[in-house]
Amino acid sequence: MAFPWNRSTGAEQVAPAERRRRSRSRRARQQESRNEPARLTRERRHQRAAFAVGIFLLLVVFGVVSFGYYQEFYKPPRVWAGSVRNVEFTMGDLVQRIRVLQGISGQVDLSIVPFEYLSNLLDAEVLRQASPGLGIGITDEDIDNALKEQFYPTPPAEQNVDPGQLDEEFRNSYQIFLSRTGLSDEDYRRIVEEQLALQYLRAIMDATIDVTQEQVEVQWIRLEVDSGVDASEVRNRLDTEDFAKVASEVSAPANFANSRGYVGWVPQKAFPALDHLLFGDEENGKERLKPGQIGKPEFSQDGIYIVGVISGPEERDISDLMRAKLSLELVKDWQSQQQLAGAEGGWLRMNFNSKWYEWVADQVHLSAPRADLGQGRPQGR
Repeated sequence: MAFPWNRSTGAEQVAPAERRRRSRSRRARQQESRNEPARLTRERRHQRAAFAVGIFLLLVVFGVVSFGYYQEFYKPPRVWAGSVRNVEFTMGDLVQRIRVLQGISGQVDLSIVPFEYLSNLLDAEVLRQASPGLGIGITDEDIDNALKEQFYPTPPAEQNVDPGQLDEEFRNSYQIFLSRTGLSDEDYRRIVEEQLALQYLRAIMDATIDVTQEQVEVQWIRLEVDSGVDASEVRNRLDTEDFAKVASEVSAPANFANSRGYVGWVPQKAFPALDHLLFGDEENGKERLKPGQIGKPEFSQDGIYIVGVISGPEERDISDLMRAKLSLELVKDWQSQQQLAGAEGGWLRMNFNSKWYEWVADQVHLSAPRADLGQGRPQGR
């Protein structure tokens, strides 16, 4: 028999299931509400980690770029290249000096110039510090006069020119020179001061040279080291051919020999690399060439020499040309002795290697002026 449906009974039957569903839903929401902070925390942690990694990578990139800039652009010009007591020269100073030479000549031999100019910088500072003891004093007026000798215009004798106009032309020529070499007036005046001091030193050395000295009459053939001419082959030709004829064909002039190879009377120490051929070297057991003899090719920094002795030795008055050469060699000898004493005493130091040579050469190639300066070229050192 069928029983009639009872609302209360149905509600009682549905209620437990609904409550269980609602309970599960409530627990799910509670669990979700509990999980939400953890999820947000994890997301924030991941965001912070990603941000930290990004910042780290940016710092690494910035550090690499900054280090590269420091190493390539900031540091090199400030690295010391040499020092004399409390005075220090940097790689930037060296580049600046080479730019002067390049601004004047239009080109420089970078295989030797950086080394020579660093040595010149140190020699000039040594001389500056030694000048009071040598009686050398360079005044501002001396420097002004030297600048005028280089840059002051010289009008034709028959032309009347306003002195004010000449002064203006002098200032313009000097400023053009400074602009093309990248030097300030102070920098170039210091260079001129060094040149004048060197001239005074040469005068001091010249005063020590005896008027009459033992000399040898010489002829030679000079070959450039990179000329490609076989020095041994040239020497062999001299066994059967006239010296003057061969010299006129292959010899490279160097101010002391004429086109036929004749030099003249040469005193000892005027050409130190050839002294053992002309005057002998008892300490090393080398005999001098006798009159009429021709030596083997002699290699030196200045070239390859094939020397022939014509006559001598004999006491003779020294020529003006040889006196000037001898005074120059005496200055070089003084500088070498000072550098040796400075190196041994620790007051002269030099810092130059292949790395810094490459940097200096690159700077000269990239930015040194190359224009011809025309009038007012300063004298080379």
